[in-house]
Amino acid sequence: MKKILLVLSLFFLSTSIAFAQTTTPVATSSGSTSNPSLDEIQKIRQVVQEKVKEKLKQISNPIAPDTNSPKSLMGTISKINGKQITINSNGNNKVINVADDTVFIDNKKNKTKLEKITVGQDILVLGYYDASNVMGAKRIIVVDIKSLENLNQVVVGKIVDISKSSPVFVLIPNNNKNTQYQVKTDSKSVYIDKNNKTLDIKNLSSGQKIIVIIKPDAELSKTFYASKIISLVSPASSPTPANSSTSAAKKK
Repeated sequence: MKKILLVLSLFFLSTSIAFAQTTTPVATSSGSTSNPSLDEIQKIRQVVQEKVKEKLKQISNPIAPDTNSPKSLMGTISKINGKQITINSNGNNKVINVADDTVFIDNKKNKTKLEKITVGQDILVLGYYDASNVMGAKRIIVVDIKSLENLNQVVVGKIVDISKSSPVFVLIPNNNKNTQYQVKTDSKSVYIDKNNKTLDIKNLSSGQKIIVIIKPDAELSKTFYASKIISLVSPASSPTPANSSTSAAKKK
């Protein structure tokens, strides 16, 4: 609203200046003066109006959200209204749309239902944003944010390389292709599919799309530790790891 008022103020100021300039007598070659016609004044006003319309259009139509890549949100439920859940995430209210195929997982890693989700619970939401920048939930997991207070971030991306000599892989996030994370796993790292089925971490492979919960590793500089990895590939289509990369996912 403030931006719109600023644009309108600039419009009226520009119009006033343009009108003042065009009504100022102009000297001719003979030394006499003449005033611009009403047509010339109107043309100037139209140019200013078109520029204001362009600015208002830019304000009213921001860059469309990315609706093709999976995203994640974590927060505390503040309201449940039918199939809409509102969470408080880092001080901001976020609305989550629930569908018939949304999978719910409780804090004991068991499947549950929307009816058993309550206000005050902490949840991790995985899904896609629509054109209105509202997330449609594909998966909602009940978590304990306090126990994850050292959690640095949740990253959605693709594995681009797996070490042959250590349990480390390189991940490029969907929201910034110019960034990469060096991620380490160990025997405590949990690896599951979209249906909450436990997978063998040895099956991680280059090119695989995942969601990973990471935090800075205390032992290795510029490396993150993966506490949980969620495969975005259906079990039936999970890629078969190459022999050269199998040793990269060995547990300690």
